[in-house]
Amino acid sequence: MSIIPQRASVDGSFWVFFNEDKTQAMLLVAPPQGDGNPVRVADVVHALEEMGVAYGIDEQAIRDAIQRATQLATKVQVVAAEGVVPVHGTDAKVNYRLPEEAVLRALSLLPDGSVDYLQLDPARYIQAGQLIATVVPANHGRPGRTVTFPPQTVPQRLGKEANLRAGEHVSASEDNLQFTAEQSGYVYLAGDKLSVLPAQPVTGDLQGAQEFASALVLRGNLLPGARVRVHGDVAVSGRCEVAEINARGTCYLHHGAQDSQIAADGNVLLRASALNCSISTRKRVIALSEEVQIAGGRTVAFEGVEAYTIGTPAWTPTEMVAGVDTLGDERLFEIAEEIRRCEDNIQKINAALRPFASVTADVSSPEKKEAIQRLMTHRRRLEARLKELQYEKRSITIQVNAPVRAEVAVMGVIYPGVKVTIGKYSYLVETEMRAVRFFVARGEARVQVRALNN
Repeated sequence: MSIIPQRASVDGSFWVFFNEDKTQAMLLVAPPQGDGNPVRVADVVHALEEMGVAYGIDEQAIRDAIQRATQLATKVQVVAAEGVVPVHGTDAKVNYRLPEEAVLRALSLLPDGSVDYLQLDPARYIQAGQLIATVVPANHGRPGRTVTFPPQTVPQRLGKEANLRAGEHVSASEDNLQFTAEQSGYVYLAGDKLSVLPAQPVTGDLQGAQEFASALVLRGNLLPGARVRVHGDVAVSGRCEVAEINARGTCYLHHGAQDSQIAADGNVLLRASALNCSISTRKRVIALSEEVQIAGGRTVAFEGVEAYTIGTPAWTPTEMVAGVDTLGDERLFEIAEEIRRCEDNIQKINAALRPFASVTADVSSPEKKEAIQRLMTHRRRLEARLKELQYEKRSITIQVNAPVRAEVAVMGVIYPGVKVTIGKYSYLVETEMRAVRFFVARGEARVQVRALNN
């Protein structure tokens, strides 16, 4: 006859311990074995008090844990006492009305550091007055409190604010939760500033006389006879033939130009050749490719020229001028006119605001408050523009009177028949030269030629 061993009787057991921040006391219950006795609620409560729990003991939870451990014959863990568990904050969220990946992508730049408008994602484009983004504010949560005595405050993890600010041509609501485009253009994020790059994209060809208040991004061609005046940068993807461009910023010609007149305050950038053109810039003319040839016509660049090929083997008459600002006087006249308009408008706004400056003036209605706010905002913009114009005026005056430091650099070949002028001094190229630069040394009264690496 076999003898069945008797199972040993062992009473139930338990362990109590704190969570990491002592906002909770945990209970782990082990079931009894055999005819052993289950854990008693009173023993658990006593153990909790001994370990320093001062309040928040949940006897029902303890009782339920003991019962489940006994019924299931397994260990059971519960929260036996609870103070105040901290509620951690949530970070702010920016909801863009445009594709977020397009807004966050860095702007494509040309070698001179200017924006490559032709590479801008059309998904960035927004119309003036449209909402760009809204912000869901951060939730900072709620601190906790320990179950021990005396209760200690347990700090919560704070949610991070968006820290988004309105940059150029973007306005923010008073609570900084809504951002609206002030001008049509391409949205971009620079650091924590949300800005709009003002621009007018045109997908077709342009002909006739046209004027643009901001940058022009032309995906088509400038047809013969076209005349465009742009109060900003210009980027032309197609051909520019027998056309005129007058730009207040940079001019980028992806397919070059032929028999055209180009005037720009910023750099003139050539991705293809410029043939028989009149080019004038207050900055630099820069060839962006080894295939770029400047031949025929007259190129005037106040800060100098960076070219690959100038002239032709057939001795095509070509004139390159550096250190001369042919557009300075014209720009100074325009600046003077704009300064006058700004000052007149500021005076008109001051006159309109004067009645509201009195202590007895009634400005309680929302309509009056809104009107006053609009006038003050417009005045601030005019005052900022006035400072920009005065700074530009001083800069032009200093540049015109400064010693000539410009040069014409040729990374490829310059052919006979090219006349190079630096400031007041000229040099007629009579033999083919490669990788040279033309400049006027300090104290010299003539154009010198040196190898590029010298």
